[in-house]
Amino acid sequence: MLSTRYLASLSAVAAALLAAGCASTGDIEDLPRPKSGHWQISSTDQDGQTVQFQDCMDKDTFYKTRELQKAKYDVQQCKTASMKDSNGWQFTSNCKVGQTEQRIESSRKITGDFQHNFHVLSVTKQQMPDGSTVETTRNIKGEYLGACPAGINPGDRVFDGGGKINFYDITGLSPK
Repeated sequence: MLSTRYLASLSAVAAALLAAGCASTGDIEDLPRPKSGHWQISSTDQDGQTVQFQDCMDKDTFYKTRELQKAKYDVQQCKTASMKDSNGWQFTSNCKVGQTEQRIESSRKITGDFQHNFHVLSVTKQQMPDGSTVETTRNIKGEYLGACPAGINPGDRVFDGGGKINFYDITGLSPK
């Protein structure tokens, strides 16, 4: 169960920034980078359900997560766009679902400096096989806590309740 939750969200810090990974506008090198270290993350959906966890992030984890997300976007034939304004970043994507003509549209508004904190408002609209649309909203907030504590390595996610998984173990990617 934890691995499914992990793959769905990847690293919240990095996933928040990855919508523009294959954007046709904007330069990926201009994106903010999360400060390496220990992050407290809170993710709340439109029904008020909150998941809290801590991520240990370094630049290698960020780049590997970005590569994985870009590959996913390429497979899903995503059309993406990004825009930086005085309040932060805005990202949009429109992706194909499997071999069907169904689409998933998402938009993310991202604020914060990614050195101390960040906030992501994500809205996803998924076209269902019956023609209806399901909309999901998620608020993700992150706060930088400092260096990763002993026993928590880059790529680790620690859930409230003590569950711990590692990005590299789940994806099979190499840490370096």
